[in-house]
Amino acid sequence: QHFKPGDTVFDIGANIGQYSLYAAKRLEGNVQILAFEPEALNFAKLNRNIVLNDMVEIIVPYPIAISNQTAVDTFYSKTFAVGASLHALGREITQGEKEFTPQNRQGTISSSLDDLTTRFGLPVPNHIKVDVDGIEDRIVSGAHNTLRDPRLKTFLIEVYMHGEIAQNIQTAFQEAGLTLSNADVTDFTPGVVQNLIFVRE
Repeated sequence: QHFKPGDTVFDIGANIGQYSLYAAKRLEGNVQILAFEPEALNFAKLNRNIVLNDMVEIIVPYPIAISNQTAVDTFYSKTFAVGASLHALGREITQGEKEFTPQNRQGTISSSLDDLTTRFGLPVPNHIKVDVDGIEDRIVSGAHNTLRDPRLKTFLIEVYMHGEIAQNIQTAFQEAGLTLSNADVTDFTPGVVQNLIFVRE
């Protein structure tokens, strides 16, 4: 309901492209989608799905991890299989601060959201979706200016409830003028995974 024709969308943690493809079809191709997926097998499948769905002019995939800083880093795959998740950037710890033994390790470039639209000249997004399994707070802390840009209208972020993470994320968005639109149906019980949807009123 928030998306409008001509919008720009950042899909962070794009996996094999389900969200990007849905958004592109929902707006009948009248949208610009930048899909970020660092994991090698998922990135290959993401590219393949974009081609198979004739979305090459609409969805641009980037093999970049989004975090709180721009650096050369290591990406750890918990399960080395297409469509797998619960991977981790920079440390062998996934959501809920749980350690794991990776099946694959690869080098990657990480970037903050703020650097994407300033240092690297990418368009400012109207909508952002984040599904990254464990570094949600780092992504938010690297988006200080992006969150305050009036062109950003919505920010959907999947959060694994533990410690103070949900409260810290909510505070960051509130300070940037974004409101949690689905608070009344959100379960903040530790161990639960929830989509938090922040909207600029």
